[in-house]
Amino acid sequence: MANAQIKYYPVGNGDTSLITLEDKTTIIVDCNTRNCDNDEIYDVKTDLLASIQRDKGIPFADVFILTHGDHDHCRGFEKHFYTGDPQKYSEADKREGKIRLDAMWFSPMIAEEHDNPDERVYQKEAERRLTLHRQNDPKKDMPGNRIRIIGYDGNPDYKNLDHLRSTPGQIVSRFNDKEQTLFSIFIHSPFKEHLQSEDKEWKNQASIVFQARFKNNASQLDFSALAMFGGDSDHISWELILDKSKRYKNEHALKWDLFLAPHHCSWSFFNDRPQAENSTPKTTSLDALDYKRNNAKVIASSKKISAYDKNPPHYAAKTEYLKKIAEDNFINTSTYNLLNKIPQPIIFEVTQQGITKPKQTEGTARTTGSAALGLVNTPSKYGNGKV
Repeated sequence: MANAQIKYYPVGNGDTSLITLEDKTTIIVDCNTRNCDNDEIYDVKTDLLASIQRDKGIPFADVFILTHGDHDHCRGFEKHFYTGDPQKYSEADKREGKIRLDAMWFSPMIAEEHDNPDERVYQKEAERRLTLHRQNDPKKDMPGNRIRIIGYDGNPDYKNLDHLRSTPGQIVSRFNDKEQTLFSIFIHSPFKEHLQSEDKEWKNQASIVFQARFKNNASQLDFSALAMFGGDSDHISWELILDKSKRYKNEHALKWDLFLAPHHCSWSFFNDRPQAENSTPKTTSLDALDYKRNNAKVIASSKKISAYDKNPPHYAAKTEYLKKIAEDNFINTSTYNLLNKIPQPIIFEVTQQGITKPKQTEGTARTTGSAALGLVNTPSKYGNGKV
């Protein structure tokens, strides 16, 4: 049996991650699936098809988690993923490589406002599945119809669906109708406060934030690896996450070995933007980083980070991360692993000793040290379910 893996795809300023468990269960977190015909970017779709399983020739992922509906988190959803009645999946869909999603995670946040066509398609597919449950349709629990609601906002449209709901402070260990003994997810947010907020940044604050927990055998007392995912969550989100985690004695759920930098290494994790007017990081954001374990790594799923380029990613945010971790443990998906100048996925394997150092593609031309991190000639100013 192979060890579990966590794969971060190079998708520029956006997120696409793939968790593969020992039994080959696959969980996709967000998608920013760009033009697969572009020779200058990595072909995420082809790699996904090579990484997931088949059911009578139909490619499927066990779970798809959309942290929030911004386009750089669901781009390509309509084109590359199958929606509709799974019994109507056609030979044409198979030829196009449409990926069936056996189970979806859906936040009520998605239902509030749609900024892009892919988000509307995601909402439509979620509502199709929820309708099956409202009507107690016998097909509601088929692969391709399964759904889990994440968070609670008081919306009466979902009041009779609490049996499908998971909320902050809860642990999920069942994925695609299969109980996992070596993997679980602790849900941190979205909180009701986020989902009901009228703040203009409400969509980012309402991102699904979770800690993925890995073991190599069921008798382990501690976890082999802990990976934090948080979409575009900001410092307001994390202030509440820390407060409630401490209040309800869930600080264990704040620990991490891998931390996917929120909002593509944006300053919004540390304070409000613009950074020049809000240059002091919030204590709670710095505290969140202090829950790192030995040799922890921050992953910036973003374009190359420069002090002179448009934000995000923010150079000042990277500087704050580097105060918390070793220089070599800050990994940018656009620069870390290159093959013929094209970024390749960053893959961590989970072992009993922790996460392995990500392998680099043979033939990679990688710059190391200060030059790789953009530190040359840089302006000094960048100095339990109770919740």
